[in-house]
Parts: sequence; C-alpha cells; structure tokens
Amino acid sequence: MQIDAALLQYNNKPLRVPSGASQVQGSGARVADASHVDKKSKLFEQCQEFESIFVKMMLKEMRNSVDKSDSLLSGGWAEDIYSDMLDDQYSKTMAKSAGFGLADQLYKQLAQA
Repeated sequence: MQIDAALLQYNNKPLRVPSGASQVQGSGARVADASHVDKKSKLFEQCQEFESIFVKMMLKEMRNSVDKSDSLLSGGWAEDIYSDMLDDQYSKTMAKSAGFGLADQLYKQLAQA
C-alpha cells in the first residue's frame, strides 16, 4: 500500500454530515445526537478505544481479503508486524476523526447505567 499526500489529507479530514440532517443520505443511518457526550471523560476515552479496536478488526479483515503476491519483495513476518502496527495507528486516527459514532452511542448507553 502506497501512502501519498492525498491519502494523508483524506485521513486527517473529519467526515461531515450536513447541518440539520437527521439522517445520512442514502444510508438509512440516523445521525447520532452528539449532545450529552462528555468527550473529555475517562468513559468516553474507553469508548473511543473500543471503537478503535473495532475499526482495527475491520482493517485486518479487509487486508486479509486482498491476495498477497508471493514475489521476491515479500516482507514475510516483518511485513506482517509492520502492517499490524500500521493498522493500529490507522484505527486510532480513524476512531478520533472519522466520526463513525460508535463511541458516542456506546458512551450514551454506558452513561445511562
């Protein structure tokens, strides 16, 4: 996987839902109400960590779905370790900036209890 400037720019931009929208167009997904979420609390940090783990699992499965070429330049176990660490960093960044909403919903559920 080649990382270029366009990919880095894309990864660092948060996804935006149009203001006043109650639903993401075409997806059927409801937009989470961000009110009542204390983003500085320890509970929210743990919820965001859980979202990061979930995203890492998705990235790992996506990477496994692509055939590896058994070429002369195959990285072997070192490439596997590097890919795992890269997926870990991607997942942490995505959980903070992509706005999946899993951490928000989990926080709301756990804060009620």
